[in-house]
Amino acid sequence: MDKFKVEVISATENPQQVIWAAMHQDYCEDFVYDSKDKFPNEEKAGELIVKHLLSANRGHYGPIEHPVIVFNVGYFPHSMMQQIRTHRVGMCLTGDVEVSFTHPTLSSGELYHKYKLGDLADLWYNGRKHQRTESDADYMKRQISARHIQVLDTNTNRLTSSHISNIYINGIKEVFEITTITGETIKATQEHRFWTNLGWKKVSEFTENTKLARVVYLGQKIKPCEIDIDEFDLEYEQWKTIPNYPYYEVSTLGRVHSFMPRGGKHKPTSRRDIPTLKKLSKSKDYMFASFSNFPGGENKRLNIHRLVLETFNPLDNYSNLEARHINGNSYDNRLINLEWGTSQENKKDNITNNTVASNRAEFVSIKSVKYIGLEPTYDLEIMHKDHNFIANNLVVHNSFDVQSFRYTGNRIIQVVKGERNIEDVFYLRPVGNYTNRQGKHYFYSEKQRQEDLEWCLQACKLYQKRIEEGLSEEHARSIIPFDARQHFVMSCNARSLMHILDLRWKKDAQLEAQKLCELLYIHFEKWSPALAKWYKESRAQKARLSP
Repeated sequence: MDKFKVEVISATENPQQVIWAAMHQDYCEDFVYDSKDKFPNEEKAGELIVKHLLSANRGHYGPIEHPVIVFNVGYFPHSMMQQIRTHRVGMCLTGDVEVSFTHPTLSSGELYHKYKLGDLADLWYNGRKHQRTESDADYMKRQISARHIQVLDTNTNRLTSSHISNIYINGIKEVFEITTITGETIKATQEHRFWTNLGWKKVSEFTENTKLARVVYLGQKIKPCEIDIDEFDLEYEQWKTIPNYPYYEVSTLGRVHSFMPRGGKHKPTSRRDIPTLKKLSKSKDYMFASFSNFPGGENKRLNIHRLVLETFNPLDNYSNLEARHINGNSYDNRLINLEWGTSQENKKDNITNNTVASNRAEFVSIKSVKYIGLEPTYDLEIMHKDHNFIANNLVVHNSFDVQSFRYTGNRIIQVVKGERNIEDVFYLRPVGNYTNRQGKHYFYSEKQRQEDLEWCLQACKLYQKRIEEGLSEEHARSIIPFDARQHFVMSCNARSLMHILDLRWKKDAQLEAQKLCELLYIHFEKWSPALAKWYKESRAQKARLSP
């Protein structure tokens, strides 16, 4: 492992200050850049993001995703590179499996439509049947990637949508047919993972206690809920007088102040010096209150979400526009959750956020798992953080691409010629005692190690022979020992970097992956010391998932 190497190619400067600025902008009406000269310094910014964002457990961690660091990772075994991503690798479904896409608008009462994996793959790689050209295939890739594919947010158990970033044709493989007691059937390889009552489980790991997550489309309105407002929210709250209602103010948090004098229409009419916080009423869908232009005037019922936008984001003509709740919660009237939009855009939000249909997952028992035989297999790569999609009404994990050996051939031949040391190209663990996560103890001897080195050398010679005989690199590479050393570039934002450390710095993770995490953390600590210190003290090697 002494050859392992991690270096930083580039990194966002002052990352903690960047996170603080993003966090600050979320709760500030002003254009944060204009006060750039007043930003806290890097050390102070680190203290503030730990105090107000991380330690406070606020649940809104988007600001952490802005700073980016790019690593050059070198001399690690190929198996380690795969191991750090095994939660997203190598799973297959058959071509007749249907995936579900949302419609961009609510039309004909239909909320989604389905497409077969095999047909999608054919369009992706070959284009439409009346075209079958490379340019049409590129066009179809763009079209398919733009569609909204249904996925499950496993934290909220609600359907949402994402996009396809790649489609894989995985060849002919042995498949099994899984049938639930509610009638869903799907064919998959033994390695494919499904969302279950016991977490993500491969088909080969199913037991009599395993229940699969199936999607339920209830077609009911999701009940909106009031949001919690804490001290940090209040610190950055902004107030403005409501246009045409001079006795009231509304805030960026959707709260209302009343300066209306007490006592009715025969009492004082001057604006009060100290306002009262107006109590808001609730309808089935929205929060509202009654307002009048002057003391004793006629009351008019107004929705709070529209007042917030009209006050803080006025437009020359917004009479035909609707106020959109970005997260789908119609009681969340914070300015950051509101945008002007058309009726069509509002309906699209209703699908994306599931405010029209209470679409969720429920767990059902498995009726049978039976071997079917050999069939062509496919899989998708999804952009959503939960890496899943809806297939035949069940929640399945997606696949992920891995680096190829295709362009590693020249160094293999250099080993044969004596121009490279074999251990510069292949990785073998040092001699010593080892224990795996199942508790197996063993000793890897010097004799065994020398035998393995000789095997690697013979494989290099056979690879050279096959190349000289005219085979292509992608054909001959199949005989290269799996743990050829690999160099690769890895980019992370601060949040995804913590996610990698969470997954692969566990005490029972592959030793080489643990070493990678140790080297990554050294740079993390130099780059973002406050964030790294918080991570080390609260999360490191505890097998949690990053915030």
